[in-house]
Amino acid sequence: MTILAGLAPGRKGHAALHLGAMLARSSGEDLLLASVVGEPWPPNIGGGDSEYLALRDKIARQALAEADEMIRASVPRVETICRRASSITSGLLGIVSEREISMVALGSSPSSVLGLVGLGGVAERVLHGSSVPVAVAPRGFHAPGARVGRVTVAVGRADQDGGLVASGAALADRLFSSLHAVCFAVRPGALGFTATPGVETKVADEWRQQLEADLAAAADLPAARPADPTGRRTVRVELGVGGTWADAMLDVTWTGGDLLVVGTSSGPFSRFYVGSHAAKIIRNSPVPVVLMPRVDRRSQPIDDSP
Repeated sequence: MTILAGLAPGRKGHAALHLGAMLARSSGEDLLLASVVGEPWPPNIGGGDSEYLALRDKIARQALAEADEMIRASVPRVETICRRASSITSGLLGIVSEREISMVALGSSPSSVLGLVGLGGVAERVLHGSSVPVAVAPRGFHAPGARVGRVTVAVGRADQDGGLVASGAALADRLFSSLHAVCFAVRPGALGFTATPGVETKVADEWRQQLEADLAAAADLPAARPADPTGRRTVRVELGVGGTWADAMLDVTWTGGDLLVVGTSSGPFSRFYVGSHAAKIIRNSPVPVVLMPRVDRRSQPIDDSP
């Protein structure tokens, strides 16, 4: 399998490159660096587009060569591809359909907050047309030589039945990293004054313990490196509490090698639909986000074959 990193031709910043390289180093998969040159539409009948496109091709190939040189020492199996397409989105999705791509790595919007994730137009369109998970790096993400150390799953009420934890566990094994879960409680005055001191802490502890039990059952998969003598995976849950989503995200301990897995819902026109809570988590994330489609296990038929 191959990690596909979509690089914007001629733009500064190598967030998608660093994220794709980190995923490839961790998984041992090949890395494909792609740059798509969008063809003007409608085409210039007089042929004036040819020189412009030739220049864009040259810029894209130079950028790919520089990116390849930056990571070649730490990612031995790197391939580059430059192609023309009606749009950057269609070009990237065409590569996904042609190759055995396991994940697409993209950068954040240039207008997003530095250090946080922001879905730009290309990322959103690739997300809605993709058949594989999509990873988005924070703006300015820089991680030369890094590997994934922990897969952190953002769990909401619907995710325990949606296969997200199991998908996160499978990704953690694939990346040879640990598994972690985080839940967010956002409400004005969170952790503020209460009539009975310690009540909120007690409630949070009880909630965490229940979530740990539920998530351990949801991730009932043999661990690649078992964390306990039973050979089953253990899942540690952390709560992020704050008066805003930004505060709740900052209430969580993040590490340099974290990936944050966020679930999406399937809609009538796309396998990926980002709900309001997921969107708030994404745009406040200081670490790369992997968007996974949610599969509702309760709606799937039960296999009662012997």
